[in-house]
Amino acid sequence: MPFADLDDIRIHYLDNERDAAPLIFLHGFTLDHRSWQTQSVFFDQDYRVIIKDSRGHGLSEAPKTNYARSDRVRDLLHLMDHLNMEKAHVVGLSMGGTTGIGFALDHSDRLLSLTLVSTGAAGYSAGPKISRIDQIAREQGIEAAREIWIKTSLKWYRDDKKEIRELMTLMMKEHSGAIWADPMRGKYPRVYDLDHVSRINVPTNIMVGEHDKIFLPLARELGRKIKGSRVVEFSGIGHMLNMESPNRFNEELNLFLKAIEG
Repeated sequence: MPFADLDDIRIHYLDNERDAAPLIFLHGFTLDHRSWQTQSVFFDQDYRVIIKDSRGHGLSEAPKTNYARSDRVRDLLHLMDHLNMEKAHVVGLSMGGTTGIGFALDHSDRLLSLTLVSTGAAGYSAGPKISRIDQIAREQGIEAAREIWIKTSLKWYRDDKKEIRELMTLMMKEHSGAIWADPMRGKYPRVYDLDHVSRINVPTNIMVGEHDKIFLPLARELGRKIKGSRVVEFSGIGHMLNMESPNRFNEELNLFLKAIEG
């Protein structure tokens, strides 16, 4: 398993090492590289597929602090430098999408395209769920927060989505929990992406599920503000588009990427 020592942190990533356009996948909060399994297979032949574990997630190092969005953006930049990648297609889900937005705002010259999946955005409120989990972590500890987080996050994934629930539960249970213990949690400088995303000038693909009630309005707003962006809404789907509807997700992403190359 490859690791990269990037400035102040050791990051784990997967790399098929193909001589092709780089395609980087960024996972969501408390998940890791395993959430992109289907995509790693589908895009393996046509792209150099890179799937990284964000700091504090998966097999990457989990420092005691430095979990701001800017830290994740810097990690992505340094990983691309480490791999000698001038530019890449970047696909980010949820927290990974927030990282992608930050990267597009700061380093658009390093992007071939940006795909935002069920994305968050800096300064966008996801409602009281996050602050409630943070409070539980402070008052009752990380394991109590983890238990509530898993229960809350996986309500949508019932018996007909058993495999998704089991994999997500595994990733969440193995997550370091370091972000909840970060003494700077909630104290990092505030950024409001919706005030700035109109500056994004790379081909942008936005995908969201019909039942993702928290992030559906954000996806539509981003589509209005990012000039020329493409917004695709998946009917009958929740937050984890790439796992709930992998075939359509792969086809839609592939269509977008091929259109850029064409």
